[in-house]
Amino acid sequence: MGAVVQQESGGRPGVSSSAGAQGIAQVMPATGQAMARKLGLPWRPDLMTGTNETAAQYQRALGEAYLQEAMEANPGNLRDALRYYHGGPNRRMWGPKTNSYADSVISRLGGQ
Repeated sequence: MGAVVQQESGGRPGVSSSAGAQGIAQVMPATGQAMARKLGLPWRPDLMTGTNETAAQYQRALGEAYLQEAMEANPGNLRDALRYYHGGPNRRMWGPKTNSYADSVISRLGGQ
């Protein structure tokens, strides 16, 4: 998850992208809400844009849940799991930017 966090936000909690992704793991609000539900946590949009340690932990937990979902959907294929994380579950939506994202995260991991 560390490489994803570094790629997504440089480790800064509370940041928002022009596309609407939020937090240290840059999760879209609908995805964040689904991951909160999956984890049995309340959906706290305020924590998605917060910068304190509680907010960072919440943001990371939702990002970890989504990365876990991506890995379960793509067993044994880290590149596809990262493309899922970045581009969503619909493979038809994975374009050059999503491919580049996966390659960048893998590079951060040392090319695994």
